[in-house]
Amino acid sequence: MAWGRSMGRVANRLDQLGSADRVVPVLFVLTIGTRLALMLLVPQRPVSDAQWYMVRAAEMARGLGYQEAGHPTAFWPVGYPALLAASLWSCGPSLLGPMLLNLAGAAATLALVLGFGRALGIDRTAARMAGLILAVYPASIAYAGQAMSETVATALGMSAFLLLIVGRHRAPLVLLAGIAFGLATLMRAQMLLFPAGAVIGIALACRDWRPRQALAAGLLCYAGLAATVLPWTWRNVTVMNAPVLVSTNGGVALYTGANDLADGDFMAVERTPLWAQVGIPFADRIARQVDIDDRYKALARAWIARHPARWLALGPRKVMLVWRKDSDAFWALEASYPERSRTWTIVAGVNQLGYLAVLALAAVSLVPAAIGAVRRGPAQPLALLVPMPVFVSATAFGFTGQTRYHAPAMPFLILAAGVTIVRVAARLRRSAIGIAAPPGAVSIANDRRA
Repeated sequence: MAWGRSMGRVANRLDQLGSADRVVPVLFVLTIGTRLALMLLVPQRPVSDAQWYMVRAAEMARGLGYQEAGHPTAFWPVGYPALLAASLWSCGPSLLGPMLLNLAGAAATLALVLGFGRALGIDRTAARMAGLILAVYPASIAYAGQAMSETVATALGMSAFLLLIVGRHRAPLVLLAGIAFGLATLMRAQMLLFPAGAVIGIALACRDWRPRQALAAGLLCYAGLAATVLPWTWRNVTVMNAPVLVSTNGGVALYTGANDLADGDFMAVERTPLWAQVGIPFADRIARQVDIDDRYKALARAWIARHPARWLALGPRKVMLVWRKDSDAFWALEASYPERSRTWTIVAGVNQLGYLAVLALAAVSLVPAAIGAVRRGPAQPLALLVPMPVFVSATAFGFTGQTRYHAPAMPFLILAAGVTIVRVAARLRRSAIGIAAPPGAVSIANDRRA
């Protein structure tokens, strides 16, 4: 009896989560409130990548263009520094503009999680549960307090993917999705490849495209992407005398995972003997970044050709490393407040436990959905949460297993975890009251949508 009463209380709470009108506004308040509280109470100073972004953005806001030490640059994609520059121009030379961008990105990510729930036919309770998890996810909160691209780039990539899903039968929307993917590529160069996987995922999961339709949609999507990215490529041709598509850091990123010292994890190549192999002094790294990029790509390809088995063996380790922990979001907090290192260790530990729980819960729902998508049978819309985690793993396989690379996949995994939580609660509830779950039951109330 006690078990039945306990499960009844849990079920009532979940019913309220799925039905109460005030839940969604509360989720937005909680999402923005937690991140705003961190920004105000423990402001983080820009360190490492964030510091580089802020310096470049400040120069762009002053009309100096995208440059470093007086030389035109394309070392990192221009999208996020340009967005930061716009925020500095409008809000002044402070962290106010970047933090407002991150608050908007966090709110947009929550809206997109709920939007994916509706588009994929996920129970509203599950989608709202995912929104609650995202709202209090410590790593997401920590990233929002930094001038880093994770928060905004994740929202932009999600919006492009969702637009492609819901507009897959309408050419203008597919083209618009391609434009959005182009903007995402200008923030994260690897996003150039994601639309191909997204189209394959939609074709497998939704089963409402003929092969020719899928091909046409993919080509139209990439037309929009190209229209967005190629003007930047042309800028690189004119000011750097090289057809750099997006950025010049691809060579060193590839070589980091394909050299004699490689262990699958990130390494600062410039601090190792590997730098000498490029044959260019470190002091000339900015002025000669295109040559360095080309040489590192050549070195990486040559190493892979000489050691194909070793490179393939490193791949699974890189994938393991990209998913093994979720601690990169706390670097800036540790650097800004080293006297509170014990606190950040505890927070990171709590975050890690939650992160591992999300991975496990997500796998329960996504593995069967993915298997169903590749087999003949009914549509598996839930499988559309799989392409981004797979893409993250593939990126790690080819480059390195930096843990922050998995940040774009977390909203998808959190949504899948919400589905699992509601499925398990529904089954436990039925078990507690002695009612067998009907075949295929996946939620407490299948007629409620996010």
